[in-house]
Amino acid sequence: MTVTSFQPENPLIVQGDHTILAEVASPHYAAARDGLSRFAELMKAPEHVHTYRITPLSIWNACAASVTVEEIIQTLIGFSKYPAPGHVLFEIRDYASRYGRVKLLRDERGLASAPGQRRGPGRTDFPQQTRGALVAVVRRFKG
Repeated sequence: MTVTSFQPENPLIVQGDHTILAEVASPHYAAARDGLSRFAELMKAPEHVHTYRITPLSIWNACAASVTVEEIIQTLIGFSKYPAPGHVLFEIRDYASRYGRVKLLRDERGLASAPGQRRGPGRTDFPQQTRGALVAVVRRFKG
């Protein structure tokens, strides 16, 4: 789904600096707000227009809560008044791709970082059979 023109009934304006303006008076505001709350941080909430921000951490938290990058993009495109800036959508995909690249594991010796294994978009699992081998070769953290 791509917004190609002005959609006056939609509440969101996605800006190039990763902020999103949400018009409270829109008939679709409640649904847009519910979608935004899964992956964006509420920054300001004055009476008529709320401001949200998308950050690498907010996307990481969304991925940790099993929100897919496709759901994030569809929320932005589906509720946007104007086409979302392409670089913002690209960077959201980039932020989401970082989720799960490293795992922290704890054993009797402390914490260790180990590479994660990607399993589908936004999903990561660490195979049980490789934990011991990876923990032996990764950099150790005392904790």
